[in-house]
Amino acid sequence: MDSWSDVKLFHTGDAFFESLIEDIRNAKENITIESYIFDEDKLTENILHELAVAAKRGVSVKLILDGFGSYSTIPEILKFCQHHGIELRVFHIMPYPSSWLRRVPAFEILGKASWWRRMNRRNHRKIAIFDEKTAYLGSMNFTQLHCEKYVGSKAWRDTGVRVQGPAVKQLVIASQITYLRTIYKGILSWISRWRAPIRQLNSAVQLNTTQKMRKHLYRDLLRRISHSQNRVYITTAYFLPKRSLLRVLIRAKERGVDIKLLIPGKSDVPFSQWAAFFLVRFLVEKRIPVYEYQKTILHAKTMVIDDDAYVGSFNLNYRSLFHDLEVIAHFKSPDVVKEMITQWEEDLSHSKNITSSGTSWPTRVLSRIAFRLRYML
Repeated sequence: MDSWSDVKLFHTGDAFFESLIEDIRNAKENITIESYIFDEDKLTENILHELAVAAKRGVSVKLILDGFGSYSTIPEILKFCQHHGIELRVFHIMPYPSSWLRRVPAFEILGKASWWRRMNRRNHRKIAIFDEKTAYLGSMNFTQLHCEKYVGSKAWRDTGVRVQGPAVKQLVIASQITYLRTIYKGILSWISRWRAPIRQLNSAVQLNTTQKMRKHLYRDLLRRISHSQNRVYITTAYFLPKRSLLRVLIRAKERGVDIKLLIPGKSDVPFSQWAAFFLVRFLVEKRIPVYEYQKTILHAKTMVIDDDAYVGSFNLNYRSLFHDLEVIAHFKSPDVVKEMITQWEEDLSHSKNITSSGTSWPTRVLSRIAFRLRYML
């Protein structure tokens, strides 16, 4: 089993990006950054500057961004990268008006393009790898919204981790596959995915690169909850799971397992929060404690199941299950689990326990409409 030799958890964006920038400065051979969102703001201005300095001293720098999540910023980032020797790749690039509106009325271009068939499949991972030895992952996008230094008390509550060890190799392979998929189309892209390991469920890194891996990953999650003995603490920014997950949570609760769910009280995607209303109400009725984080926007995706901890980009929603590329880091270290539980208790101190399923009828109507669209959320 691949494992970690060194683990450092971050529960604030300030500490996470401060450490990441330090590793950019210390990189000797290569840097690969893979992100769903890469904004244009003060934080990313600083990061891009450090990447340019690294490229100037001979480090190979690759930036892999998602075509939807970073849609508005890609044109300007591309100009910067071309000027400073940084290789920018876009996962499932989407057309920009200047590239296709001028061809109207030649709408046949849309029929020949494949972007519309792939636009719902996004790269939601957040990975940074330095010299193939050190990696960062979690749920922090490259945006100043995570940092109190830039946005004060409105900074999002999030979790990231810096890791070293043999398991980093799996992250390297995952990023190489994503890189190939931004270059090759069709069968070459399909073949490249099979470099990913299938037997990864006991690994320190869990991925969903292929449909087979997605099924294995989800079944493993159900199995771990079904066999839990002491606790299942779930923190998720977007809660829209399948019924099968709700069933195993309820059965675990009936066996006496301490089941708790932490979700945002404020969300950056209110539509998703509305859609989750019916599921939250159902769990409350089954006496499963559900807490809403009140301090700021909660964006973390973590789990503690008995003596195992998980940190990643994976939400408990249909997007993560069926559509998006995700990554999860698995930890068995007692020290890591202890720190995760300490942070869990800290988060609950800033949360409200949902004790009633009642709400106004306009909210119920809006929630019902949003719930019908849960497969896209």
